[in-house]
Amino acid sequence: MVGQKSELGGYDAEQVVMMQEECILVDENDNILGKDSKVNCHMHEGKLHRAFSVLLFNTSGELLIQKRAKEKITFPSIWANSCCSHPLYMDSEISGIEGAKGAAKRKLEQELGIDSKKINLDDLQYITKMKYKARADAKWVEHEIDYIFAIMCDFETNLNKIEIEEIRYVNPEQLEAIFNDKNNKIGPWFRLIKENFLNNIWNSLDNLSAVEDNLLHNMGTCE
Repeated sequence: MVGQKSELGGYDAEQVVMMQEECILVDENDNILGKDSKVNCHMHEGKLHRAFSVLLFNTSGELLIQKRAKEKITFPSIWANSCCSHPLYMDSEISGIEGAKGAAKRKLEQELGIDSKKINLDDLQYITKMKYKARADAKWVEHEIDYIFAIMCDFETNLNKIEIEEIRYVNPEQLEAIFNDKNNKIGPWFRLIKENFLNNIWNSLDNLSAVEDNLLHNMGTCE
């Protein structure tokens, strides 16, 4: 803990507290190995753990994207998908897809201020999962098996400014312009989702279950 305190010195206090949460450690095939703190999972070489990514579309077919707050310890001030975080090592979040859905519901409220009573877990459509590794800098890394979900619904938001600096609803052309603007930093997991899955999801908003698969896509190491 002393070592962790020195590693986390100077960061936002609320973010430091969340770095003590316990992630789910897994092997290359997503079998659970145990648990470790979020800071240990993301520091130096990292430890492979579960994550989730939500793609939230409004009923006009626009995708909600977020710019992560500058206070974030890993990947601050970058553009990412609607909501992305980690299932925690607790009974309600450890059971594969259903556990990741529960985690997604928790973070949609904590980050975006979406009333959890208005989120129906059955509306969170599981799409697939991918394994990847990406460095934020010399100190921090992501090494995750990421469960990808999509949902189409209109929600009122109330941003947690310690988590999110800005949100936008975008169509495919607007998202492409954001990705092509060299001044924008893009989350590596979001880039992988866009390059490999997003077009099919966008084209299937009226039947999201059609793009679900039972695969674990190995994306390797990326930037």
